[in-house]
Amino acid sequence: MAQIEQAIFTSAKTDRAFGYHLAAKSPGVVQADARKLTIWGPSHDSLLELEPDAVSVNFHPLPSGAYCVSQTTASGFEYSGRGGRRVYTQCLIVPPDVFARFGNNAFAIIRAADAAGILQTYDLVPRQLDSLRLAGRATPVDQNLIARLAANPGPAPVAALIGAAIEATCLAVTGPLSAADLIAGLINLLPPECRSEFSFSTGLKFSTRRQFRILALSADRAEQRWIGHQHDVTVLDLSNGRPAAAPVDGWARFVDRVLASGRTSFLATQLSKRRFDLTPADLPALGLQLLEEFDATALGDESRKRPTIAHIDAGADAGADVPAASDAASTDESDALSRADAAHRKFDKTTVTARAPRSDLAPSKTLHPDSPEVLEKLEHLDDVVYEAISGQETSLQELQTLWPEVLAELGESLVDESREQYLRYAMSIWEDTIRDNGIRNPARAMQTLDVLCLLFDEVEK
Repeated sequence: MAQIEQAIFTSAKTDRAFGYHLAAKSPGVVQADARKLTIWGPSHDSLLELEPDAVSVNFHPLPSGAYCVSQTTASGFEYSGRGGRRVYTQCLIVPPDVFARFGNNAFAIIRAADAAGILQTYDLVPRQLDSLRLAGRATPVDQNLIARLAANPGPAPVAALIGAAIEATCLAVTGPLSAADLIAGLINLLPPECRSEFSFSTGLKFSTRRQFRILALSADRAEQRWIGHQHDVTVLDLSNGRPAAAPVDGWARFVDRVLASGRTSFLATQLSKRRFDLTPADLPALGLQLLEEFDATALGDESRKRPTIAHIDAGADAGADVPAASDAASTDESDALSRADAAHRKFDKTTVTARAPRSDLAPSKTLHPDSPEVLEKLEHLDDVVYEAISGQETSLQELQTLWPEVLAELGESLVDESREQYLRYAMSIWEDTIRDNGIRNPARAMQTLDVLCLLFDEVEK
């Protein structure tokens, strides 16, 4: 269970200030982060909606390297009695390692916090808040959400949203769904490594003090025109159905093609892969690479589903039955993962190497690589390996038991790519452990070596 800090920004009268200010915080909130929270804190009349149940989920980075995941609500009344409901924001300060456990997805953090009962609204804000404990984790991809977006607003509008978000300095969006659904879908369709670069608000009004990259846009046409005239702000209205132009950005084109095909498992698999040095600037090239792979696998699927005339004749001559299309289709996804197409140079580390099938790996033949059970096991393995490489002795002890179990259950073919990722991560840690005087940390290096010996000891067996 991980520890996170918290703070409350609202209208209150305290011994430090009165009006809208950072009314309380837990002891672990550093001063630089507190100043940032004060600058970005929403005050009177900041919510887009006026209803008592109005809510906004917000996300932005902090100077310390942690992230602020906050929820703003209309709760109670301002202490001054000037009228209007009090705007109340509870901020969760989430360290990067905890954020990564939840797929770098602020919505997953909010869901976990809500389930744990740590999202609280105080009528009288206490002088000091306690640090919080947040349990659980989240998968990188919500396939149900992807399926809903494919149905409404549809592949083309979703691709337009993604392309605009990647290109724009600030994107204000509205559409047939709520802003929360659209922005949650956008975050879910980005690789986890890039999600922290997309700050957002689902229900706060535009303000130059709060420089969110993505924000909600009200249905008021006058306000839309006003925001559209602001510097570096792009307005995107998805309410009118299919955008006139096809997506240009490589990542948006890839998402458009996959959503239109209905093969969301291919997208989920790609989003679940770890790419440590991936940035938003790399997304267009990565999208084009994956688009090539997707089209190639689609062609392979069709060729396997349609037996050739020669195949039919040979089967008839030999008195054999021709395999049904459904039989061939059942192996499509696993075949797709064993392709050896050349990747673009920057992303060649993410390509799965084709291997000859081995008779001793029966588990990997019977388990679908996209199944939730497999993804969950690999994600847990990821966490334990990265923690062990980072120096946590308890994780190394757990890995000594976990690794043989995962290898035996999933088979070498399903963990090979993960093992390669672990090696690259270990090398990056090795480089980062150089001290200012040029001497490496020997204890850290030895634990990293222990992890690698454990992971690669089985390769030649």
